[in-house]
Amino acid sequence: MRLKLTSLPLVCGLALTAVWGVAHAETADRSKPIEINADNFQGDEVKQLAIYTGRVEVHQGTLEILGDKLTVSISPEGYRTITVTGNPVRMKEKRDAKTPGVEEWVHASGLTAIYEEHKDTITLSELAKLARSENGLVKDSSEGETIVYNLRTARSRVEGAVVDGKRNRVSTVLSPRQKSNKTAPAASSGAAAPMQGSTHLGQ
Repeated sequence: MRLKLTSLPLVCGLALTAVWGVAHAETADRSKPIEINADNFQGDEVKQLAIYTGRVEVHQGTLEILGDKLTVSISPEGYRTITVTGNPVRMKEKRDAKTPGVEEWVHASGLTAIYEEHKDTITLSELAKLARSENGLVKDSSEGETIVYNLRTARSRVEGAVVDGKRNRVSTVLSPRQKSNKTAPAASSGAAAPMQGSTHLGQ
């Protein structure tokens, strides 16, 4: 039986809003309720711990997160740490419109995603990928073993894995600069964006 948790414990609700506050994300999302669906939930008020397991889905407006396990913990100092694991963890969110006729989305994935409130950073690790799509096609992307995004400075760092004492190279693809500011038609080339589709993620 699936659990549909529309009223979240305080330990989780505010933290999730902070975690995925990606720069230029859909502004309206922040004012919408957060909904978590999972097969199981365990909460410990004494330890300040909340754990969701089994086909975990998080929805807030256009924001969607899919994983196998989501853990929220609060340190004695009051800082939250959120860890999402999956095979992989997947996330997408629509960005505020900048150009008429162009719909932009941010997509991210990795086997582990960690938000650390005291650092205000999101870390994607193990097969980490970050991409931006326009009208369903990927325009810019980065890949590496680890991607660290700082929410305070809007700066990111991509690192390759260390194999036999040597660090692997990272990969970034950038789209060509637009020649005009006129309404842009749907892109006709490029890779299909990951996690396209309906309001709620499929399994």
